[in-house]
Amino acid sequence: MCWGTPAVVLELSQDGSTAKVDYGDGVVREVFVGITEEKLSRGDIVMVHAGVIISKLTPEGLREEIEFINGILQEAGESENLLAQLRQNVIELAEKIKSGNA
Repeated sequence: MCWGTPAVVLELSQDGSTAKVDYGDGVVREVFVGITEEKLSRGDIVMVHAGVIISKLTPEGLREEIEFINGILQEAGESENLLAQLRQNVIELAEKIKSGNA
């Protein structure tokens, strides 16, 4: 099973081969950039798998994922959802960076 995790690009290396990202938990991690068809910039939301950026995401797409996760948990009778909260943190940080407030 593969598991990709959304993150926000905080910084790109000079040569564009690595990036520093935040998965919504406030911890900065360095990952490899594995996509070349799309230009990355600070504040972009990306999907990271095994330490490699594999795609760009939109805030809207991530919001849909949050709604989906919350729906499943509601059906299961669960109320706390750390996974959805981390994804919401990613969206909020990306929006702050893009607006120049971070």
